Amino acid sequence: MLTCPMCKKTVPRLDKQCPTCRTDLSLLVDYVVHLQDGLQHAEALTRAGELGEAVWTYLGVLEIDPDNVTARRQVGQVVAAVRHFDADIPGRRWLKRLRKQAKFRHWTSSWTTDYSGASWLNMLLLFLLVLGALILGYALGSSAGRAGPAVDIPTENTPE
Repeated sequence: MLTCPMCKKTVPRLDKQCPTCRTDLSLLVDYVVHLQDGLQHAEALTRAGELGEAVWTYLGVLEIDPDNVTARRQVGQVVAAVRHFDADIPGRRWLKRLRKQAKFRHWTSSWTTDYSGASWLNMLLLFLLVLGALILGYALGSSAGRAGPAVDIPTENTPE
């Protein structure tokens, strides 16, 4: 069903002229017909097993009508399948693990070979943080030791 852009009434059939206001709707009718033809062609390609061509046809429909629900759903299913396939390939897992190792190696080598001011500043900050933690731990431990035991322990000579 079409809606006339002039009088905003629905046109029951794909007429080239609005029955109410007699506006020319030929461009709108051609648009809808080509859109439906594209969807039917894509569906036929899908049933024939030509998934690559079907996806391209659905993408062509989405270029014309980006809000088309059928084309969005079909392309979304193909994209989800491709993502799942890419994640499960052993070579992909190997590449991901290799990149992670390379990132770790790069990080560790930057600590030893980079003598810029930023790396020395990072080392100094790390040293001060560790030193501060040690001093805080010592202070807390010594104050707890000076307070004495929290419970009196009875000895043998103490009358009960």
